[in-house]
Amino acid sequence: MLDIDMEFKQGILFVRLKGILNGDTCIKFEKDLIELISNNGIKYLLLNLNNIKYIDRYGLKSIYKNYELIAHNNGKMIICGINKLFDYEKNIIGRLYQVKDEESVYGVVNI
Repeated sequence: MLDIDMEFKQGILFVRLKGILNGDTCIKFEKDLIELISNNGIKYLLLNLNNIKYIDRYGLKSIYKNYELIAHNNGKMIICGINKLFDYEKNIIGRLYQVKDEESVYGVVNI
């Protein structure tokens, strides 16, 4: 589920996302936002990800598509809340065992 809150204020489109941005939800995100940007020539976009719980590669591609569209309009796209997502990823990566090569796996797994 993805909730999208949009507000246009002082020449900037504020887009606040809440929920999950993945292959299933990015279709709505792209359709709504790309259509709005294209039809109105919007140059400045603030994308707020503070309330995104999960994002996958499709979600990242959707964000990039919007960036390209804004850049085509000679504008700027600003993102806030991305650090929270990286902290989430670091937390997951921190739980994984890391080895320098395949042979090192035997030092981690006792078989």
